[in-house]
Amino acid sequence: MHRAKAKCNLMKGNYMDLTLPEIPDSLLFEEVPCYITVQDKDCRILRTNRKFRETFGRREGDYCYEVFKQRDTKCPICPMEQTFLDGKPHISEEIVFSPEGYPINVIAQTSPLFNKQGDIIAVIEMATDITENKRLQRRLEESTSKYRMLYNEVPCFISVQNKDFKIIDCNKRFKEEFGDYRNGYCYEIYKKRTTRCDICPVAEAFNDGLVHTSEEIVAGKNNTPINVIVLAAPIKDEYGEIKSVMEMSTDITEIKKIQSQMANIGQMASGLAHTIKGIISGLDGGMYVVESGFKRNEDELIKKGWDMVQRNIGRISSLVLDMLFFAKQRIPELEDISLTAICKDIFILYENKCLGKNIKITLESDFDYHIKGDYKSIYTLVLNLVENAMHACMWDNSKEEHFIKIKIQKNLTRISLVIEDNGTGMDSDTKHKLFTPLFSTKGSSGSGFGLMVVKKIVEEHNSQINVESEAGKGSTFTINFV
Repeated sequence: MHRAKAKCNLMKGNYMDLTLPEIPDSLLFEEVPCYITVQDKDCRILRTNRKFRETFGRREGDYCYEVFKQRDTKCPICPMEQTFLDGKPHISEEIVFSPEGYPINVIAQTSPLFNKQGDIIAVIEMATDITENKRLQRRLEESTSKYRMLYNEVPCFISVQNKDFKIIDCNKRFKEEFGDYRNGYCYEIYKKRTTRCDICPVAEAFNDGLVHTSEEIVAGKNNTPINVIVLAAPIKDEYGEIKSVMEMSTDITEIKKIQSQMANIGQMASGLAHTIKGIISGLDGGMYVVESGFKRNEDELIKKGWDMVQRNIGRISSLVLDMLFFAKQRIPELEDISLTAICKDIFILYENKCLGKNIKITLESDFDYHIKGDYKSIYTLVLNLVENAMHACMWDNSKEEHFIKIKIQKNLTRISLVIEDNGTGMDSDTKHKLFTPLFSTKGSSGSGFGLMVVKKIVEEHNSQINVESEAGKGSTFTINFV
């Protein structure tokens, strides 16, 4: 009853001895496109403008929190109350509700109203409707979120670079492979260079504003080479000026491997046909010599021909075994094995083979070294390398004495196997072709699979092989087991 009477008095203009200050420019007060209220210390609405009345109706005498928030009590944080306390303007972002219950986003600003004595007698609150702005902001945030998700999850390395080739932003895939190198130079991170690349798609995009592509090899984790297709696209501001360039690099390493494998298959088919043809010719020749020996009744001729047949049958056997090993997709059965014991077995085998050939074979191992490996594979690896070393020594006529050294060494955390010989050695061209399909250092007597098998075993064990060789001086093969 008391509240209804107070509201009635307010509506009549009787403010219960409260003299409101004159509000300048009443026309502006009425027509300004925001919700304006004048409130007392109890948050009671004393006066409103037209915009307020159109939305909320005639609510003079009602409490602000009832009208705006549809609450029964004051808001926990009230800018109007803060203005009454300190006499300063306050701004806050609020959500109010229309009489129908629809939310309205507003920016509310409160300012004190003083009487002639300088006392605060009321507060004027101006609430600007920003609902449409908030809707657009949410849409922008959604679009930005979708863009950022796409930017981070797309399966390629993305960086944004400025004109100095500094990376100012990068996506998750880039950080996972190269690290979070924002403000680092592209050429330092990708190529481990100290200067800009001579041919740079980013520089070209800055120069002409067009999209440029190139195929590159970059250095990933642990300097692992990664083949990439690079696409550089300019990013322009609202005035059309190029401010940065987005570089997208797609990893095509696996595709390159498949291309290489397909090329290898073609080379292998051709080389295999040539090798088999050579073996067949050798068998034909041996059979002819054997037949001639029988016709002439010459035992020496028969023996010579039979040796030719046996040698070529051995080549067939070796070729088939190497082919089966190379072609078989298998996962190594890793176990703790003694590398020293394997080398001892092969040392004993080839110590006998080298007798009478002026080849001295030695084994150097000061400890029983063990590695995680597949026993059969590691045995085959050592066997092939020692076999190659023996043939390299046998074919070298420039020296009277030859040696083969089998060494096992430990460097920090890794164990290395070294096979060294002073045989024929290799020139740079031969060394370059070493692990290509069906290339043999033994000429026509080799299958061309031996070193391919060695390389496959090394890769299956996640290890590395290094070759040092010089024509006429010998070769050193080093396998670093990890």
